[in-house]
Amino acid sequence: MDSDSDYETELPDTSPPTPIEAASFNLLVQRVEEFQRMHQLETIERLTTENTKMQNSIVKYQKLWCSTIKLLEEAYQALQLLQGAFENCIDEDIAAEKDWLTFWGIKKEHRGQRYSPAGWI
Repeated sequence: MDSDSDYETELPDTSPPTPIEAASFNLLVQRVEEFQRMHQLETIERLTTENTKMQNSIVKYQKLWCSTIKLLEEAYQALQLLQGAFENCIDEDIAAEKDWLTFWGIKKEHRGQRYSPAGWI
């Protein structure tokens, strides 16, 4: 076994490329760059589309949130009106009972009864 032949390697061709090889290499580099630009443009287009969809969703949910807040405010106002009407009803009921008892000559002490949300339970 020849030890010199075991370590022999071929040296790379260091001769300058032929014009055809150089043109092929330049064409290959140009195509790779075009492919990268095309891929970047597709990515930008896809991200722009997703961004637009997300912005539209945000606007939609903001409108829904505003509608929900408005509905809650209206419900709270209705509750306040009902509470006021209920207080008035209780006051009128106490006054009517007092007048009725006075008409019959019955004296009943109303110890400062006022409306209490749990007072009627």
